Amino acid sequence: MKRLTLAAALLTATHLHAAVQYYLSDNLTAPAPSKWTTAGVLSPDSLGLTAPHPNGGALISSVSIPDGTSEAEVLADITLNTSGGVYTEYLQASANAHTGGAGAGSYLAFEMQNPTFDGKGHCMANFLLFQSVANSVTLLASFQHACRNGMQMRFAVHGSMALAWPDQAVPVEFAITPGVGQPGIGSYGTPAGNAISLVQLGSIIRTPPSAVLESAVGFSAFRNRTDVQWKAVPEDVNGGLAGYWIYRDGIYLMRTTLTHFSDETVQPGASHSYTIKAVDIHFNVSPGTSITVATPAIQAKQ
Repeated sequence: MKRLTLAAALLTATHLHAAVQYYLSDNLTAPAPSKWTTAGVLSPDSLGLTAPHPNGGALISSVSIPDGTSEAEVLADITLNTSGGVYTEYLQASANAHTGGAGAGSYLAFEMQNPTFDGKGHCMANFLLFQSVANSVTLLASFQHACRNGMQMRFAVHGSMALAWPDQAVPVEFAITPGVGQPGIGSYGTPAGNAISLVQLGSIIRTPPSAVLESAVGFSAFRNRTDVQWKAVPEDVNGGLAGYWIYRDGIYLMRTTLTHFSDETVQPGASHSYTIKAVDIHFNVSPGTSITVATPAIQAKQ
């Protein structure tokens, strides 16, 4: 394996809004009964989907997912002109699914609760991931994240993995128990001026990205550090990359959205095998590409 200098080899991975095939798009000002089943109380208006009622409701798609599975993506644009409200994306949901009030049905739900603007216009919200099976609800995860007017929430499920994008380029993944059902959108307690202004439903990408080109991987080795670099995997018609997973001697080491990394935990005179795998936005993983790096030994004094 040839050695490459850092200056020659560093290439930054490109983050594209993946070319997901969206099969349904709706601005929700007048949801069509032929496309949606309504659960609870919703109040669509000129801004989109609103739900001032404290229990709100949901729209669960009645359009079949094109590949015949229960795996899909939901992408929603959120209008936030003021603090407050709850905004929910559903996957694998039953027709009666909703999270407001006592809730109902079976579903996976990615939810933004109570977005709050401070005096400087900065917005923070609570994000939660729920799974409900026949009205028995489990909280899978919760965290805080920034929010904004015009933000996007994305939510996808592929196999036993749920992927959530709280208005950011790279997904966060969560292990789930796969279910059956349809994607959807919902809300409750929305103040005037806030709405879900657009929802798009998409099919899951299933083709893994290309493997990292072995001939384009290079390294620099030092006594206490190794630097590894490679050429970016090209984007393709199936969508964009989420990043790269790195393994050392077969054990997971780290992930990165760049095309290089440094390992500062090595010892002088050691040899390690590093494997790089490209991962796309729907959690498809490429074959691994490996390189062996030996660090210089400490020379004994003469």
